[in-house]
Amino acid sequence: MMKGILILATVCSILSGCSTSTSRMAACESQGVSRDACYIADQNRQSAINAAAEKQALENANALYSNKIDQTHHHHKSANSEGY
Repeated sequence: MMKGILILATVCSILSGCSTSTSRMAACESQGVSRDACYIADQNRQSAINAAAEKQALENANALYSNKIDQTHHHHKSANSEGY
């Protein structure tokens, strides 16, 4: 679990370009975009990052679960074929 959190934090840092919300807001506003529009854009950006991270976490969990199911079924097939 801790490893997953560390990976997620690293991915978020990479995707955000190591910038803070405040610095992104300032950069956005410096281009003449309204504060409200910059805020919405930053919120959308964060939502996209969170959605991507959640999607990946679910895919990882599904792969792990599928692998365990496959191993369980393989074990039962072997046992049944040997007459156990």
